[in-house]
Amino acid sequence: MSDQSQYLKSSRLITAHYGEEYEHYYNAVVPPVFMNSLNVFESLDDYYEFDRRDKHKYCYGRVQNPTVRILEDKIGALEHGIGALAFASGMAAATTAVLSVCRAGCHVVCVHNAYGPLKAFLDGYCREHMDISTTYVEGDRLEEFENAVTDNTSLIILESPSSVIFSLQDIRGVKKIAEECNAKIYIDNTFCTPIYQQPLDLGADIVMHTTSKYIGGHSDVIGGMLAVKDPELMEKFLAYRELFGGIVGPMEAWLMIRGLRTMEVRIAKHQETAMEVARFLEGHPKVRKVNYPGLPSHPQYELMKRQQSGNTGLLSFEIDGTAKQAAELAESLKIFKIGVSWGGFESLVFLPHARQTPENCRVLRGDQNIIRIHCGLEGTDALISDLESAFARLFP
Repeated sequence: MSDQSQYLKSSRLITAHYGEEYEHYYNAVVPPVFMNSLNVFESLDDYYEFDRRDKHKYCYGRVQNPTVRILEDKIGALEHGIGALAFASGMAAATTAVLSVCRAGCHVVCVHNAYGPLKAFLDGYCREHMDISTTYVEGDRLEEFENAVTDNTSLIILESPSSVIFSLQDIRGVKKIAEECNAKIYIDNTFCTPIYQQPLDLGADIVMHTTSKYIGGHSDVIGGMLAVKDPELMEKFLAYRELFGGIVGPMEAWLMIRGLRTMEVRIAKHQETAMEVARFLEGHPKVRKVNYPGLPSHPQYELMKRQQSGNTGLLSFEIDGTAKQAAELAESLKIFKIGVSWGGFESLVFLPHARQTPENCRVLRGDQNIIRIHCGLEGTDALISDLESAFARLFP
């Protein structure tokens, strides 16, 4: 499959076939897991003239791996980038991106509802060891970014939609602001996947995915991805991944390739189920608010339609009750299991703000009683019935 340009026209062809060269592994329809830690050379000249960008030459597992390369080619194509790099976790990808772009003493603008451990990295390590300052914004209005950036801003961190209150940021609008101060835009695209949103086309510089979610899809792998359009940025990420040792293992990469095969059909079902569940919750007398970008009642519904072509299985809601009652509701669910992750086949429930202070809840714009659910693949009727039963037990 030497000429693969035809496959770039279809996301399903990319996930099924792009980046795979069957002739290099005996025409097996599923590529092997290259478990080797190193590759040997025929001569010293071959070794010293080795080019790590050559997809048919490999040296050492900390640098690159044939199985990992297939995964990277697929994600790079899906994100409309020049390529992508796979990491051992989403945090390995995120921290590599920050450390590659930011210099000591620089400034970062970040949305309040970005991933918690990433904010902890900015507020802890980056502040203490690199004197990097961070300004947090809600991100709904472009004026917030305009007021936050400075001549010293190197990076703007977005997560659209965010994964608790599902707020969006105007990526095209933020791009114009970033250009004025020569800052890079980083965005977490895990919720939408590259099937439903291509941030690089909208102006982002760096797209990050936590691949334990929809890319893996089976709750059996941890990983992260970075995709870019800029060759210089790609070279920097590749060099730092090698130095930091953050490359994903070949078995994990193979599992992600397997997950990609069915991702588009899986997330379509997740979306269909989540939409029905969101409508059910929106009509329930004991639900005060539902956060799901696919609902016309979402305050940024029009922006969602401009940036996204779909939504997936994650949403949140607030009950008309106390935090204690919200916890009781979550614990009385049978199909929805209590868990912090999402994106797999299973339905999950969690209270992300249950132990937050009221002050922090106001900053994060979600009360202690906010309940986040991931709608898995057990069936819409079963999930709604589970929720109905839990509400009936809590509010007889």
